[in-house]
Amino acid sequence: MRPGGEAMINRAGRFIAAICLAGALSLVGPGVIAWAQAGDQPAEQPAPPPGEQNKPPPQKPDPDQGTKNVAGDPAESGMAQLQYDTVFRILFGALAIAVVLESALAVIFNWRVFQNRFSGKSWRTPIAIAFGWSIATGLKFDIIGALYTAIYGTSVGKPELGLVGTFVTALVLAGGSAGVNNILKGLGFRQIGSGDGPAPKPAKTEAWLSVTLQRREAVGPVQVLVDDGQQTVLVGMISGVKPPPEWVTDFVANKVRFPSYGGHSLALGKTYTVSLSGVDKAGNAISKTWTPFTPGAGAIIDVVLTL
Repeated sequence: MRPGGEAMINRAGRFIAAICLAGALSLVGPGVIAWAQAGDQPAEQPAPPPGEQNKPPPQKPDPDQGTKNVAGDPAESGMAQLQYDTVFRILFGALAIAVVLESALAVIFNWRVFQNRFSGKSWRTPIAIAFGWSIATGLKFDIIGALYTAIYGTSVGKPELGLVGTFVTALVLAGGSAGVNNILKGLGFRQIGSGDGPAPKPAKTEAWLSVTLQRREAVGPVQVLVDDGQQTVLVGMISGVKPPPEWVTDFVANKVRFPSYGGHSLALGKTYTVSLSGVDKAGNAISKTWTPFTPGAGAIIDVVLTL
């Protein structure tokens, strides 16, 4: 071999190896770079089928959807609240008028003359109704019609109840604050108080006695005497001549009855006799006695004696 030939061969080999390495890198390098970049990006989604390309994406469920359906239309809820408020205002107005009427009538009902002559004779109710009628008529206040319009609206037409609506309104006002309170309570807004109420009854620890006089010879006042076996006590006087007509007995005092209303209280465990004592036209003393009796608990004893 010529001198220096070996060195030339070595240089040529290294040059060819460099060319081969560069070619290999030119083929592999882009794939390696693409692979490195793909690790930082999401994978490509496959294309949807042709029929699914225009289909909208699925909607996520709304957690408040059930609540919205239960709540209903906001406009309807607002209308219901408006009706509720209107009904309350009507009833509150009736309550205010009833309280004023009740306070005004208390002056009459607590008057001593009224208490002495009409107490317990059921005059309170007709007087209260009369005043309630006057107020309802003067104000043209029909509580039934007003409530009907508030609940169903004007589209159903204005109710024309006339005297019936006025009379019902008068009854409501005559019931006073207790009556209107009862309505409010029944509708869930708000007790009924005392009125004339049922006829009183004796307690279980006593008995009641009443004596009615039928005049035959007696003139003037007649004494009512009660004897309990130990002493005779004058418990009252009867000055009336004849009883009032039956149809007005609930409104006027019975002057031939003692007491004129209710009963005279008797203690239990004793035996009593009842006597009437008076005089005739000639001034002679006359009397009549009813047989001895022992009252039971809560007994109501009505005695009729002719004198």
